[in-house]
Amino acid sequence: MEVKGVKLKVLGRGAYGVEWEIFKKFIGCPNIVQCFGGFTSFERDGGYFYNLFLEYASGGSLLDLMNKYGGKIPECDVKDYARMILEGLVDIHNRGYIHSDLKPENILVFPSQTGSDLNTLKIADFGLARQCGEKDIPQLWEYGFRAQQIICHLNL
Repeated sequence: MEVKGVKLKVLGRGAYGVEWEIFKKFIGCPNIVQCFGGFTSFERDGGYFYNLFLEYASGGSLLDLMNKYGGKIPECDVKDYARMILEGLVDIHNRGYIHSDLKPENILVFPSQTGSDLNTLKIADFGLARQCGEKDIPQLWEYGFRAQQIICHLNL
């Protein structure tokens, strides 16, 4: 299998390098954004960064979707979206993690995976996540961190 990608944009920056390790725990989880790997880079400004490659969310974030509807998602869709988010949280908690930063900006919108008109929501941004029982202060990592969305083409 070959994966090809195109860098679209930097999604965010953070100080914690644990996100890739956490993403590996959620491979195949349908309500968690999938990560295809990462690498360390040295930028011209002299900083080191760890880059993550995430699946492309063409619909943006849940906040973008809310704004599209003028702040009010149709009631008929809300229960399905709530179910998707709750299923993602169950996956996170069943694997012993706490997300710690769940908000509309950290829930990404994908085209339907079932053929319906309803978008699919997936939880993203595990930069503040921690294992259950871990202290509130995440361990600092020696590099800066940023996540990038890519368009992936799988050749099977």
